[in-house]
Amino acid sequence: MKTVLLWLQRLFLLFSIAFLIYVFVQNRRDIVEVFSAVSMSGIVLGMGFWILATLVIPLIALTVLRDRGNTIFYSTLLFIHLNRIPSKFLPGGVWQTVARAYDMNSLGISRRDISLVVLHENSYSILLAALISTLGIYLLDSNALYSKFALALFIGSLLTIPTAFVFRKRSFILSISAYTKLTLVCACFWMAAMAAFYSYMSSIPLIAASYKPLLMVVHYLFSYVVGFVSIFAPQGIGVFEVVVAELADLDMPFTQVVILVAGFRVLIFLSDIVSWAIYMLLRSTGKIGEIPTN
Repeated sequence: MKTVLLWLQRLFLLFSIAFLIYVFVQNRRDIVEVFSAVSMSGIVLGMGFWILATLVIPLIALTVLRDRGNTIFYSTLLFIHLNRIPSKFLPGGVWQTVARAYDMNSLGISRRDISLVVLHENSYSILLAALISTLGIYLLDSNALYSKFALALFIGSLLTIPTAFVFRKRSFILSISAYTKLTLVCACFWMAAMAAFYSYMSSIPLIAASYKPLLMVVHYLFSYVVGFVSIFAPQGIGVFEVVVAELADLDMPFTQVVILVAGFRVLIFLSDIVSWAIYMLLRSTGKIGEIPTN
């Protein structure tokens, strides 16, 4: 089953990349014209917000591990995350998580606690994003079909919460104070991520003029969730872009919107490279040391 899923992901990734390239080639003149009018200040601001989101991510692991009784510092988890950024872009989309898990295990953290970190980094943050985005679409989107569908998904997301009681006996559940902290941390991460997406999209004049800001970030959250749960699409590539383009009520061809949204991945890539480069520069100059041990 794992082999079939792996090949399905590879084929879908190749198909998505081929589709994006085809659409770009077919619409290259219009797309280049649109991108030539992009506000660079919006791009730089978007990169800044994504770098901020990157600095927030290790706080999820810190909250989980501290609640489990581990003595570990934010700087340790931040250095691990930054050091492993290049593995984020390897095919499959899971290698950064695997590499970080190896680093945490080398510090003496148990496999169970590492599993809890991975679980909460994915399930808890995604559940929060699903609740916010589906409720936002229901309240803000003028499309009746989308609103009804979002309401159904919102209720479905709420119904997943009681399953926590099933896992409680297996020590998968943290303390109430830990979940309070996780909620705040995940909210901060999504706010920074949404600000990055908004800065990028609003830097494109044709989009900024006709896309309501609040609805834009709600669509971003929802599309991210849909891309994340689409296990056949590594890192949601292809799915995320199509869902945003479908939800967005823009006076532009659908395929062009897909390409413009895909440009946000370039912004994320550049932001991650900048974060990693700064970390490596500081480490090489002795401003910060190697990954510290406790």
